[in-house]
Amino acid sequence: MGEKIITKTDRQMEDQLYAVSNDPVRADTLSKARAFKRTWLELAQALDRVNSARLWEGWGFTDFDAYCRKELHLKSSTVLKLLGSYRFLETSAPRVIERARTDHFEAPIPSLPTVEFVQRATERGNADEETLRTIHRVAFEEGVEAPALAKKFGDVVFPLSDTDRKNKQRSAIAAAARRLSTLIAENGAPVPKKVAIAVEEAIGELLNAIEN
Repeated sequence: MGEKIITKTDRQMEDQLYAVSNDPVRADTLSKARAFKRTWLELAQALDRVNSARLWEGWGFTDFDAYCRKELHLKSSTVLKLLGSYRFLETSAPRVIERARTDHFEAPIPSLPTVEFVQRATERGNADEETLRTIHRVAFEEGVEAPALAKKFGDVVFPLSDTDRKNKQRSAIAAAARRLSTLIAENGAPVPKKVAIAVEEAIGELLNAIEN
């Protein structure tokens, strides 16, 4: 197995971790930021604690965003996602947060994309209450991840408008037509030249019709 690659940012964060080791809350939040991908919920909890108590003021930062960018190397958009998803769980699925706090893993901790999907489905979707309960159950109790949720519930929760559906079909047809054109144009393609020319002309007309 190869050696672990230490990036410049990771080294900076490690050095900063030593520098703030006398402040347990600050060190804990920084540590969770380094392990963000596997401990996103713990990091979100830590960020919420820091922000709610305005602890960043005592650490010499002008605002919460500056603290996240300069010390934790987290973008504002990432922090907003973390806090938004955490607060959604607080109100809609507190059992998930309780599992993370107590290490009582009778069910897996959902990934951030999974929570974001359920949040969007709950707040802006078109599903009925029964469907939403099913989504919550399979996401938060059974551990079904965002791609599978989108495949199973996406059309129900986020139905396409007629315009969106036509645009999707148009894009699919155009992609298939370009792919066919590429295959025919390849060296050694088993297509008579006369037929290839006719097909290329037809594809050109098709693309012109659906894209203009």
